[in-house]
Amino acid sequence: MATKTSDKVYLISNGDFRDSAGVVCWPMQVETIRQVKAAFTKMGVKTEVYPEYDPKRKHGFLTRQCEGTAVFSKIPVDAPVVVVLSCWAYSHHVSGALQTHKGPILLLANFDGTWPGLVALLNHSGTLDRLCVKHSRLWSETFGTDKFFMKGLAEWVKTGKVTHDMSHVTDASKLKLSSKAKKFGATLAADIRKNRRIMGQFDPGCMGMLNAVMSPALLGAAGMPIEYLNQSDLLAEMKLVSDDEAQGHLNWLVDKGAWFDWGHDTNQHLVHAQVLSQMKMYSAAGRIVQRYGLSAVGIPYQYGLVRSVPASDLVEGMLNNADRPPIVDPSTGKVVFKGKPIPHFNEGDMGAGVPQMLMNDIYQKKGMDPETTLHDVRWGRTYKGKFTWVFEISGAAPPQHWKGWKHTKVYRQPPMYFPLGGGTCTGVSKPGTITWARCYEQFGQLGMDCGVGEVISMPEAEVQDRLNKTTKVWPIMNCHIPGYDRNQLMASHMSNHIVVGYGDILQELVATSLHLGIPTRVAGKVKDTLV
Repeated sequence: MATKTSDKVYLISNGDFRDSAGVVCWPMQVETIRQVKAAFTKMGVKTEVYPEYDPKRKHGFLTRQCEGTAVFSKIPVDAPVVVVLSCWAYSHHVSGALQTHKGPILLLANFDGTWPGLVALLNHSGTLDRLCVKHSRLWSETFGTDKFFMKGLAEWVKTGKVTHDMSHVTDASKLKLSSKAKKFGATLAADIRKNRRIMGQFDPGCMGMLNAVMSPALLGAAGMPIEYLNQSDLLAEMKLVSDDEAQGHLNWLVDKGAWFDWGHDTNQHLVHAQVLSQMKMYSAAGRIVQRYGLSAVGIPYQYGLVRSVPASDLVEGMLNNADRPPIVDPSTGKVVFKGKPIPHFNEGDMGAGVPQMLMNDIYQKKGMDPETTLHDVRWGRTYKGKFTWVFEISGAAPPQHWKGWKHTKVYRQPPMYFPLGGGTCTGVSKPGTITWARCYEQFGQLGMDCGVGEVISMPEAEVQDRLNKTTKVWPIMNCHIPGYDRNQLMASHMSNHIVVGYGDILQELVATSLHLGIPTRVAGKVKDTLV
């Protein structure tokens, strides 16, 4: 590593925008920093931590981009820096400063469900790749006693880089697809290029996830032009939805068997007014999709709408489901996307929107269940000899993924992150084969990673323990991806998000992506079946 004679490494505590989250997460960050410092000390490397603890805010996290730029102005431009992540953090707090930093950069995270530094690492890495900033990744559950971690850290100290085995990913253009899949992909890609698929994105850049913001030039050239929308217009449209229409949607859900965890304290519980607001957002989103001729839409919600209306998550789960209350367009009197999902990419993440739209098209053309969603890559551990991921998203997955509305529970979103409440769309995903994917922009070029996995059925106690260690009111998918276990995914996955849908459509997705001119990789052992 090109260090100074002092052999000093700068450790950066990046965090959430919200001080309330910073206070809760600070004790874990202190412990993580302690372990990281001890690991560097073993190697004879000095460390200095930024920013300093703020007694007024009761934490020592960066919470704004301006705070990040102020900290980096104090650090030598060629010094080695480590962004230490033990909780969710907004990547843009540091990514702007890292764009002009000349020294080695390491993203370092804990691997834990309750304190999801791993989620932040994947977001930060995808963001830096989007911004063309070279960096390394490293993660651990135990740090100093973890041989994998210590070996990687030693390599970074010596060379300024951590190299990972990338044999689990393969260039899809070198794989053998069936002639049927090739023809399918060519036909669908030609239709997309001719008729386009307009991607509606509200206020991009949610929660610092700059990996979710993709070039309109690159997407437009692939037949997927972006319609940029403003979330204030969503609020305006909500005001035009009547109470009767909103109540009708809620009645539909109740009649279908959805269970609501009703309470009386709007600050802590789920109450009727919150859900009625969500039903108005559901209608408003559908109307906007119809008005602009969209093929998919993404509502970021945070940060902006979180201060204005209840959560968008129940809305998003409804939109992504084929079986949902009808939305009637007031200008035409027609039902929007009747009997079909309206593909919605949570948190306005275009890197999820592209594969969701493509997979929805493929599923419908093949007569399969068309429901898709993104999930956070939240955590994982071995179950019965298989490393099984915990995929979760903030209550926005489609009920078809757990056999419908009668198996759906709606809880209030956690008050710390959702002060105005609103319901989730929650269940335990059913066992079965899934196709997964992620689109991204990396150093000026689009990319698509994809593969197949198996959703595992588990005893209730195991599922509940996984929920308790993550976020218990959110939908969960316990998924094994052969050959894409902890270290494989953490080394190469291009986001904190992963898109999933039921059924194996991998070859069709690969063929379509390649015909659209998107460089594609297949990850995991499934690649070995296509050689």
